[in-house]
Amino acid sequence: MNLTKRVWWALPVILLPLLLMAWTSQQAWRANRDLQTADIMRQWIDAPDDALLAQLSARERNEVIRPEDRARDFQRQIDQVDADAGSLHLRALLGELAYWLAVAALLAGIGTWLKIRIDAWRARLSQAFLEQRLARSWHVLGRCLIGYTGLLVASLGLALLYEISWGYSNFRQGGLSALIIVLSMVSMICAGVVMIDRLRRQWTLLESPSSSFLGRTLSQEQAPAVWAWVRGLAEQVGAPTPDHLVVGLDQSFFVTSVPVLLQPSGQALQGRTLYLPLTALCALSQAETAAVIGHELGHFRSQDTERSSELAAHFSLMCAHYAHLTDNDGPPPWLERPALWMAGQFLQQFERAVQHWSRAQELEADRVGAQVSGPQVFCQALLRVIALDQALEPMLASRGGTNVLQAWQEHLRLHPLVLDEPVLQQALAHPFDSHPPTALRLRQLRVEPDGELLAAATRIPSDNDRHWFESLLGASHTPTQGARA
Repeated sequence: MNLTKRVWWALPVILLPLLLMAWTSQQAWRANRDLQTADIMRQWIDAPDDALLAQLSARERNEVIRPEDRARDFQRQIDQVDADAGSLHLRALLGELAYWLAVAALLAGIGTWLKIRIDAWRARLSQAFLEQRLARSWHVLGRCLIGYTGLLVASLGLALLYEISWGYSNFRQGGLSALIIVLSMVSMICAGVVMIDRLRRQWTLLESPSSSFLGRTLSQEQAPAVWAWVRGLAEQVGAPTPDHLVVGLDQSFFVTSVPVLLQPSGQALQGRTLYLPLTALCALSQAETAAVIGHELGHFRSQDTERSSELAAHFSLMCAHYAHLTDNDGPPPWLERPALWMAGQFLQQFERAVQHWSRAQELEADRVGAQVSGPQVFCQALLRVIALDQALEPMLASRGGTNVLQAWQEHLRLHPLVLDEPVLQQALAHPFDSHPPTALRLRQLRVEPDGELLAAATRIPSDNDRHWFESLLGASHTPTQGARA
């Protein structure tokens, strides 16, 4: 969003309360002026005084009228005010209440914006604050937006009640035409009420995070050698062994500690899950795969998954809530824009903190992965996984999902993998975390993406690349040197 558009969206946060303040203060002045003028006239009738007369309007002072005629005119105006005194006092009260509600809305809008900025700033400074306060800050923001919008609606509603009262009292003096014009603003109140209801219903408590994807589990009985190999890698990097191994086709390597629902079986998994993509297992060497798995297990070692997976899931749900709020054709009504703008600011500001700490975790996990087979092999594996991901999506789209692994291996044999500068600046796709650009990850490990490294990462899969995992699945004994194979 460019600067002009950001300002255009932010302007209503302050402009709407200021306009209401100006309107309602003028309303209160109108009612109080009539009451005060009647009091001055009443005092002049009781004891004519040039000082009191000076407080009247210039027109009334300059008219050449005999004192007795002026007294009769004053009495007529006093009688009109007395007849409408109840409505005038009510209108004065409505105007003053509406004014202070508009002031409260202005302060609430500024306060909410400041809280967003301060909380996001603290989240960028402290990972613990981000993890502990993200969900809470989102709930508080929802209440603040409901309160802010409610104050605007209440102020506008009282201002309209004022004009309705005035139009009724001045029906014969053109009050009806003015009333028709003012009532056209009822649509703004309706939009505000609808917005409050949407915020109340849709700003729900964040559910317990979970994930769903295609795959099936590998039990220890089905693949004892694979489990023993992964267990050896976990011991090598000092990480806990996963509770579940899942193989599938539609993701890259990742780990998570949030509950997982596998499709199409509907199997529910609790605890630590390591996902192994078959599309990579048939194209990477065992040493490369070990390095990548070592990286993922590094998240278990530092307990990143218990925190960052839940954090990322919560943040994704917040983004989905916001997308649902803004999922309308055309621009939203002006009374809705302040709440939508502040919700967008919250996500934009906290996204920086989420990405900052997620990237820090990824770089730390890279160092763990480099311990398994060395930095060179890890970076080679990282580049190869990226190249494979780049080639897989168009292949799947062209094949329509039939005989995927066979078609994938044939595709890799006939179509060389590509790694260029734009790819190096991209980040590896991941369902939970925000990965740093690949070039930065290589620099952190002091590995240069030279021709030799790129050639190894884009090689045509060898027979060993294609079959080592298949052999491990069929093995019934424990591999002794799996981590260094």
